[in-house]
Amino acid sequence: MFDSVNKLSQELTARGCNVLVACGSVDRTSLFNSKCWIDPAGTESVAQVIRSFVEEYDGEIQLFPCDMFRLDEHAIDVLLAQEPGVPIDSEGREQFTLSRIPEGCRLPDVMSMRELFSGLDRNAMSALGNRLENFNHQAQIDALNKSNR
Repeated sequence: MFDSVNKLSQELTARGCNVLVACGSVDRTSLFNSKCWIDPAGTESVAQVIRSFVEEYDGEIQLFPCDMFRLDEHAIDVLLAQEPGVPIDSEGREQFTLSRIPEGCRLPDVMSMRELFSGLDRNAMSALGNRLENFNHQAQIDALNKSNR
């Protein structure tokens, strides 16, 4: 979305992170500057895609979504320093797509993100304010663009 994935990938690579973009289908790989990972055949939900990814890759995994346009350097630092678990934002919402998955984690085969991460701890991150806000609708993005003028 609006090249945010490539910008975030560049920021994380500069910090020494190994970045792998879960891009969906093979035809989307050209959109990204980082190495891409294609959704496995037969997956029907984001939870199934994440579970497949975790099964394939060893080590601790930090997730970052494409729709958090307010993440800044400080928020990225905090997320990269968090213990394995699911961040809780300033509104008390679980931010599953910012989860840190511990090495050797065996996630359940489920359809929902809440069920997928039910065994992980929760990490309070209300101090980050609205930096963890998801943008799921064009009106939210338009409002953010107006506030940046």
